Amino acid sequence: MNALWIAGPLIGFVGMMSGGFWGVGCGWIVVPAMLILGFDPFDAVGIGLLQMVPATIPTVVRQFPEIGWRTGDPGRLLVLPLAVGAIGASLFGKMFNEKLFALFGGPEILQWMLAGFILVVACQTACSRTLVRADEFPSFSPAKRAGVFVTGVATGVLSSMLGVGGGLLMRPLLTSGFKVPEYFTSRIVRLMVTLTTLSGGITYLFQSGTVAWQVLWGAVLVSAGGFAGFPLGTRMHTVAFNAGYAQYIHKSFAIPAGAMFLNTLLNVTGCREASRIAMVVIAFGVAAGLVLFTWYAAHHRKENGGAI
Repeated sequence: MNALWIAGPLIGFVGMMSGGFWGVGCGWIVVPAMLILGFDPFDAVGIGLLQMVPATIPTVVRQFPEIGWRTGDPGRLLVLPLAVGAIGASLFGKMFNEKLFALFGGPEILQWMLAGFILVVACQTACSRTLVRADEFPSFSPAKRAGVFVTGVATGVLSSMLGVGGGLLMRPLLTSGFKVPEYFTSRIVRLMVTLTTLSGGITYLFQSGTVAWQVLWGAVLVSAGGFAGFPLGTRMHTVAFNAGYAQYIHKSFAIPAGAMFLNTLLNVTGCREASRIAMVVIAFGVAAGLVLFTWYAAHHRKENGGAI
């Protein structure tokens, strides 16, 4: 546990930098890191969820008005049904975790299913394009809004079961499924990550009628680094977006999706220690890559800029 004093904030900074850049959670790095440090799987998931909340709130509050909340704006057409489905479902994630593990005799079958899904997400993201500007926001019929609600339910369950924030599913569905421009996608996913991790994380914080202090303390230490990492990643996203690299941002999301696939594949094949170490190494490599990419974008602006 003494190592957590140093490793916790460092992992939080590196993980939440990527979280701020793509507008998603960083459970894919925090959960394996907590397992390496000796936490049991449920506590690791709880820490992975709760540590995101304090770091994301300042950025989410600042960007909240930019989503638009008048009649016909994305806030009402998209965020409200998404939030209702996600928050409601995330409260039952821990229960689903326990039931499914008991039903299948362990996590192996679920992990194979997850690996297949993540591989599809990574390939689809790398091979697709997204709308960019705020004025490209599409119309939303009642049927489409019902689909958004179902998406919220799915991301809420996935978030609280795996401690990944739900953005792994939400971001590609918004950009490719509902054709939401990158301008709104990053802001909406950041808001939803905060809501789902808070509601899902609470179920891991209170166990058997008492507070799981090891979860709370672990989340506090990791979030200490996230306070600096998340807004830095958000700023890096803004720099790259305004320099005209929105499509690169969209396609690069295949990197954390691919990392999740590798992690799941190694776990299923019994290489659990290798998977945890690999995620930590990949996370630091991704952080370094994002810094270099942002620097390049800032000094090599594309024509038409991409600014809104």
